[in-house]
Amino acid sequence: MQVIKPIVHETIWGGAKLTPFSGSDCQKIGHLYSAIDTEEFRNEIISGKDKGKNLHEWFLENREKYGLEKYEELPILMALVEADDDLSIQVHPDDEKAQKLENKPFGKNESFYTLQAPTKGWMYNGCKAESVEDMRKKIEEGKIAETLDTMPCEEGDYVYVVGGTLHAATAGSLHFEIEENCEKTYRFYDYDRIDKNGNKRPLQLEKALACLDVNKKSKSRKYVDGEAIEERMYSTQVVKNTDVFENTGDMFAFAVMLRGEKMVDGIKVMPGTAILLEPGEKLDVSGCEFMIAKPKRA
Repeated sequence: MQVIKPIVHETIWGGAKLTPFSGSDCQKIGHLYSAIDTEEFRNEIISGKDKGKNLHEWFLENREKYGLEKYEELPILMALVEADDDLSIQVHPDDEKAQKLENKPFGKNESFYTLQAPTKGWMYNGCKAESVEDMRKKIEEGKIAETLDTMPCEEGDYVYVVGGTLHAATAGSLHFEIEENCEKTYRFYDYDRIDKNGNKRPLQLEKALACLDVNKKSKSRKYVDGEAIEERMYSTQVVKNTDVFENTGDMFAFAVMLRGEKMVDGIKVMPGTAILLEPGEKLDVSGCEFMIAKPKRA
């Protein structure tokens, strides 16, 4: 097993809930990346046989063994996400739009597991506009609020958001997020917020409208003890109330600490830290809550 160092991503809407686990004094953490492999962010492996390598190097050396050789980067990423403020009203591309608009091989579907519920008790989910053109008109008239649908959001909820679905986390929430590694988010609206440099964040209205499916809306469900929820490119499983987790099967797994604290290979593991488990490896999970995330073979 190998411990992976989390990466801090400061955002305009982040907060300080994750600061104690981050190894930083940042008070606006939006993402604490547990495992990410992009040009901007790549975690460092800080224990085990590949100590000193980054996650991208490890992936390139091992992808063929795990049937992931068609990918240039680890195809999934995961993070703890705090919304101290509402996130922008946004949409991600599906496969077709990612290829057409960005020349990307696949779009972005993503999952949220709610650790702390938002203050409002709901998140933005889906669209009330009758069509894309109706959505465009409402935005031009300054009436985007009329188009926004919502869904209840409480601790323990699991939500899978497919590309093309309008959505946004809301203030006060803390989530574990796992997503397909396509770094494209298109904003419809960002509350006219000003960043630390005094600038409004850019919107991507035309691309957002091109990707929007007004009929798509997510649903929530709960994890069942011992159950792995299977999605297109990954599976996830919440592990708690047990002493040992064994990574069975023939795929590596990331065990991400959600709650608790534990020493692993002489390193204090806290929420947001991932442990890379190869097939057959076991992890002491007693007294803690972990999310187990596995990619699927291509």
